[in-house]
Amino acid sequence: MDAAELNRVVKRFAILGTAGHIDHGKSSLVRALTGIDPDRLPEEKARGMTIELGFAHLELPNARLGIVDVPGHERFVRTMVAGATGVDLAALVVAADDGVMPQTLEHMEILSFLGVERGVVVVSKCDVVTVDRVGEVARQVVEAARGTAIEGWRAIGVSNVRSDGLAELRSELARLVSGLPSRDSDGLFRMAIDRVFAVKGRGTVVTGSVLQGRAEAGQTLELLPSGIACKVREMQTHGESATVTAVGQRAAMNLTGVDREKIERGDELATPGALVASRYVDGRIRVSVRRERGLVSHRRVRVSMGTREEFAVAVCLEGEQIAAGLTGLVQLRFDGPMVAAHGQRFIVRDGNGEATIGGGAVLRPVSRRLKGSVEETSALARLESADAAERMEGVLAASGFQIPTAERLAVLAGVSVAIAARALVEARLGGALVKIGTIEAHRAGIDGLEERALAHLRRHHARNRQEPGVLVDRFVGWLEGRSAAGCGRALLARMREAGRVIVRGPYVSSREFRPALSADDAALVERLVAEIAAAGLDPPEWGKLKVVADLSRPRSAMLKELARTEARLVQVGPELIADAAAIARLKEAVGELGRGGRRFKLAEVRDALKLSRRAVLPMLEYLDRTGVTRRIGDERVLAGTTT
Repeated sequence: MDAAELNRVVKRFAILGTAGHIDHGKSSLVRALTGIDPDRLPEEKARGMTIELGFAHLELPNARLGIVDVPGHERFVRTMVAGATGVDLAALVVAADDGVMPQTLEHMEILSFLGVERGVVVVSKCDVVTVDRVGEVARQVVEAARGTAIEGWRAIGVSNVRSDGLAELRSELARLVSGLPSRDSDGLFRMAIDRVFAVKGRGTVVTGSVLQGRAEAGQTLELLPSGIACKVREMQTHGESATVTAVGQRAAMNLTGVDREKIERGDELATPGALVASRYVDGRIRVSVRRERGLVSHRRVRVSMGTREEFAVAVCLEGEQIAAGLTGLVQLRFDGPMVAAHGQRFIVRDGNGEATIGGGAVLRPVSRRLKGSVEETSALARLESADAAERMEGVLAASGFQIPTAERLAVLAGVSVAIAARALVEARLGGALVKIGTIEAHRAGIDGLEERALAHLRRHHARNRQEPGVLVDRFVGWLEGRSAAGCGRALLARMREAGRVIVRGPYVSSREFRPALSADDAALVERLVAEIAAAGLDPPEWGKLKVVADLSRPRSAMLKELARTEARLVQVGPELIADAAAIARLKEAVGELGRGGRRFKLAEVRDALKLSRRAVLPMLEYLDRTGVTRRIGDERVLAGTTT
């Protein structure tokens, strides 16, 4: 490793964004600091204004800064927000001759909304005004910055023409970088794409700020929201070829496996499977203090998040509106899919894109349509907790039957993958996550679904008092439609074992429900039970029962359905119903014969119970079907016996 490469390794990486009113000298400042012209479009040079993002880099003694130069004109605030995504610190540029202007104030708010807490105020064009004027403008900035993230930032007078103040500015930037919190480059990778183009002989190239993690040449990434898998053929960071890029860097990636036409600014590259696009995103927004009116619920707005702008309907979850200067919970219902992570910042502008309404942070990146109930807002409050464990528990409790991977949990709760992985292990050990059928589910989701299932049964009973319940298969389908495939029968078994429901033949009902029988029907059931009980383990087939003999076919079918739901009876075969107490005696006798794993034959059961072979055979077949016994040739053993 040569000295130059070693220097690159030990230096920190960070991204500096410029902000400020049009024509206040942002691009000139970048040229003066770096020698790089960030205005890359001919029309930008001709008009003397930045309309697209420009990029440069600055070497400092302790860091390499990637610089994003953003437009200041109010028509290009969308581009300004895209450029501010992922910045670690900012330079707010205010011209000494103009002073604080409308876009200066708007950019101050946007930086605050985006959570950019570190930066410097650059009072530019100091060569065209007096020293007193420079001080006056600095005081204007101090006054305007009260209550924003810019409050307390140092102001430095600079002349791009005479290079006055540039050394002091570099020193301040180095100081700010040294105070930035360290960021882990391991784990998930995310890069917000702000440019996409084709290079002859190379193919598709995208550029962006690395928001999280690291990526290597040759690695497969996922393009979002489309979900297309693509491979990084080669990459550059700050104009130099590289094999690795990490958080805090600007990167250009040459991609294979995806056409240029399939990518647009606003897309993201990420670790495969970590992010999921959604049309519903929940968060907390702060409405601008400069607005005459607050944010009215169900208003159509433009939302800038990452480098994407998308139309959405903003729904206030705690009332009809959020007043100017206040915060509130909001659901953003997007026209198209949006990719986000917990804690990600966003800006909301009016539908015409002419004024900033406010900005905030994502609490739930993937949501469903909310109504603003107390339960819903309480669940969102858990996701605002400063305690990572509380946030992760909130995510898991809401996940129900779709437990996220460690990577997904990290995105949804705003933690590292390592912390999320440990939380999943602890949740399993603590019993919060349990197996239901073939999948894993959260106990809260199971409990909640069971309560809904009981309510579903009770509604059915209330409407159909004479029916014995809901058909088991239909109830299982209802459960699976609200959980996951393969869970229905396991959930029914769980509810049955807990005594919450009763299965009577092919029907399931709530524990307390009894069909409303007429006096005649009740008497008929009692006669049936008495006749079958008297027959013991040798009951006649259905059509040969005395109680059935004089019944019409519909009346016989009705009685048969009631018999299948009667706890004192057991359906042994399609046309054979036995006494439950007799079946208990049968199981006891078979248990004695099969004690210790001993094999036994039908004749032994026949002799023990003093029955005919004709009577015993259907009873043993019933035990085979229900898992009490297992047949081996012409012998049987108790189920679970090792042979």
